[in-house]
Amino acid sequence: MSLRVSVLVVNYGQRDLLHSCLESLQGALRGVEGGREIIVVDNGSSDGSKAMVGTEFPEVHLIELSANSGFAGGVSVGIRQAKGNWILCINNDATVAPDAIEQLLRVAESGGDEIGSAAAQMVFADEPGIINSAGIVVDKLGVASDRLLGEPVDASETKPVEVFGASAGAALYRRAMLEEVPFEESFFAYLEDVDVAWRARMRGWRSVYVPAAVVRHHHSRTAVHGSPFKYYWTGRNRIRVLARNATSGQLVRFGLFMLAFDLAYVGFVLVRDRSLAPVRGRIDGLRSWRADRRAGAPYRGDVDLPVFLGLRAALRRAGYSP
Repeated sequence: MSLRVSVLVVNYGQRDLLHSCLESLQGALRGVEGGREIIVVDNGSSDGSKAMVGTEFPEVHLIELSANSGFAGGVSVGIRQAKGNWILCINNDATVAPDAIEQLLRVAESGGDEIGSAAAQMVFADEPGIINSAGIVVDKLGVASDRLLGEPVDASETKPVEVFGASAGAALYRRAMLEEVPFEESFFAYLEDVDVAWRARMRGWRSVYVPAAVVRHHHSRTAVHGSPFKYYWTGRNRIRVLARNATSGQLVRFGLFMLAFDLAYVGFVLVRDRSLAPVRGRIDGLRSWRADRRAGAPYRGDVDLPVFLGLRAALRRAGYSP
């Protein structure tokens, strides 16, 4: 039996934040008509998260993994078991406003069959007047960034607008789209939503930003902002996103600019944080370049991308930690 919406939370070692997340989801789902469910995929936590879910949220479907498969792996497991026509991904360190889920569903369902995803307005939990994400932007260098990151809420649109894609920290996905454009489990963590958004765009799916659907996000609580872990995986997956999605024409025209961007970025991190993790990640990404080019070939095609948001957006993302 299909449901209207499945809410999916991937958790790793964040019992208290997960508790707050699930409380907010239960409250928001009370205002949602139609069948719904909450699924928690636990990536081998040892902090009591699983016991807490079983005891305090017995109606939640808990999937226990023996090891950490990352966000990409965990969300893929959850999607395979979900029964909803829509899949709502919410970070375990986020809480949703009481009407957020219904707002996302209303806009997505009324926008036409080509709407594949809807992005919530994510704000920083510690600074709820500041935007964390209002959808995803990707430029001609393949640099991905969160729309309106660091801007005041007043800078946001007040009505739904089309965007390139949705940040999976608070994103509603149409099941049919994810069946055509699934998450790549080997990404483990970071930029897997960019890969999905880009491939979906090339297949003709559209995404919409819903400013009335507000989600408060404790930014990078699981993987610390500016950590070697985060630098490594974002660097690795930056290269893989390019390999899988950039057209040959894009690589020829902008390849030198892409190289200049990456050299500038890793140099910035080396000077500021004394970290070579972005370099190691990019080198590992290059090792799978040919395989990723082949994997992305069935999806690859031209899409409109803005000119060079690039270095400024990336440095803003790297440096913004309220």
